[in-house]
Amino acid sequence: ISSISDATTTAYLSAFPELKRKIVKIENILSPDFVRYRANNGEIKDNISGLKIDNKIIILTIGRFCYQKNYDNLPFICKHLVEMGVDVRWYIIGFGGDEPLIRAKIAEAGMEKHVIILGKRSNPYPYIKACDIYVQPSRYEGKSVTVREARMLCKPVVVTNYPTAPSQIENGVDGVIVPMDNRACAEGIKALIDNKELQERIVAHLRSHDYGN
Repeated sequence: ISSISDATTTAYLSAFPELKRKIVKIENILSPDFVRYRANNGEIKDNISGLKIDNKIIILTIGRFCYQKNYDNLPFICKHLVEMGVDVRWYIIGFGGDEPLIRAKIAEAGMEKHVIILGKRSNPYPYIKACDIYVQPSRYEGKSVTVREARMLCKPVVVTNYPTAPSQIENGVDGVIVPMDNRACAEGIKALIDNKELQERIVAHLRSHDYGN
């Protein structure tokens, strides 16, 4: 049995302790050189970088459109940010069966101008490079690949406090862990946006560490 992280192994063995001698950790293979090359040699078809001229905060999220990723709550997290005075554009790259639900929630929250679904992108890395903050608002994760990739590109990362989050993010050091509750999540994101010193400290830490394997 192969597991992608120590935290996943612990969770699995809590249900199947008799299989302890049959499980081995094999992490997702990630190359910083590959990620940086793709980020620097790809193009952005959407007007993301141009938004910085107007000092808009650009948030990016990448993943399957499914229950696990919690994108149905993302528009309401964004709505709280807007109500707190944050001029934000939150882009989502991905695809999946929950897309109609997510679009319905965007409309319900009145966030059509703030939450933008980009759909599939064969090369998402230029988008990560262009964003201000990468957010992974998942309900649960094994070990998020996109979180690692965002850190390889030295982007401040925010993740919700799903069970394995502390095994991937050292809160306040190489990213920020925020509560799962929508308003509290928005407050945590805004706190990072407002704290330029913390952002700079996280970026400096990311630049000095290797997140490949």
